[in-house]
Amino acid sequence: MSGTVSGAMSGAAAATPPRRRLDWPDIARGISILGVILLHVSLAVPGGMDTRAAEFNAVLDPLRMPLFFLVSGFFATKVLRFGFLELVTRRLWFFLVPYVIWVPVELFLKAKEYQAVFDRELPPLSHYVSHVVTGTNMAWFLYALVLFNVILWLTRRMPWWGALIVSLLPVLVLPLHDDFHIVGKAVLYLPIFMMGAHLRGPVGSFAATALTPSRLIFSGLTYLAGLGLLFGWNRLADSGAVISLPWPFGLADSVGAPELRLVVLLLVQSLMLAMAITVTVVIARVVWLAEPLKFFGRHTLVLYLGHPIALILGYHRLQYELQLTIARHAEHWLNDTAFWMAYAFAVCLAGGLVFWVITKTPVLKWSLTPPQLPHSTLTAPQPETLRDRQHEPSP
Repeated sequence: MSGTVSGAMSGAAAATPPRRRLDWPDIARGISILGVILLHVSLAVPGGMDTRAAEFNAVLDPLRMPLFFLVSGFFATKVLRFGFLELVTRRLWFFLVPYVIWVPVELFLKAKEYQAVFDRELPPLSHYVSHVVTGTNMAWFLYALVLFNVILWLTRRMPWWGALIVSLLPVLVLPLHDDFHIVGKAVLYLPIFMMGAHLRGPVGSFAATALTPSRLIFSGLTYLAGLGLLFGWNRLADSGAVISLPWPFGLADSVGAPELRLVVLLLVQSLMLAMAITVTVVIARVVWLAEPLKFFGRHTLVLYLGHPIALILGYHRLQYELQLTIARHAEHWLNDTAFWMAYAFAVCLAGGLVFWVITKTPVLKWSLTPPQLPHSTLTAPQPETLRDRQHEPSP
């Protein structure tokens, strides 16, 4: 009898087709990481910010990182079922280990570069500790994911609207954003991360029907509203008008354009999210474009951590040795911005490849993919779904 039952259950399980991995989240992460690399390359190469590639990348600014954090929240819902020890051992641990190990390496290499180029002294240990503790570094996104997951866990008993209100609280400490880098990031991205987690159902439903006429109209209208708000703010800022508002929440008497710009950008990003999702859904249907973006989207961690180190070692140090004059439309290709943009971008991808190799190397791989810790539960665990397993932590 038991054999019959177990056989029937096995047969039913075998008959249940596995869920197909969603394409649009991987595409979203692929767009995000390639855009981040292009931004850093554009900033590094003289004349890079004036290129067409940089201008196109700037158009994606309101979509790139918001998409990344929306997807991160979308696949962080397992945190809502965790006890505290599970939160640490099954989630935060995988962000903290690569952060604590590789951020000081990148900071040290940057300090060595400044020592060689500007004859600066190497900073004391406190410099590294401060930058790691405050999240003021190139891997700030890992710091943000740790913070955001903790806040998500703390709001797990709240209704979705209460959690979203909590996610807006960093606005109250806007005056601190200049002193604490993470404040600005929390203002911009925490609400979007929380939307992805607490509104996972509506977000998934929207993505599944994004190309229906009503959804397309909605996406178009909200995108235009966000674009109009952004243009309006830019015109006001460029007009030379003094932008200042009294601040009733302490820490400062008033806030000016830099602080208010963060709030405006949060509104712009939120209005453009529907179009951002729609774009990823459209790209998913274009195989030749979707496949490489999905590939990069599945390797975001190694690319995020590897590319700044590669840029230091493979581009900045080389330029210091060569002492070349680089400009747009230079007579010789070796002095042309376009050549060095392509070279630096390739170097960044190579850095990601090196870090991927590290993930396959015994012992060293633990610096990027640490072994799972034993954990105990403070709440009754619920079984993970196949979708949870398909999208295990990939920052």
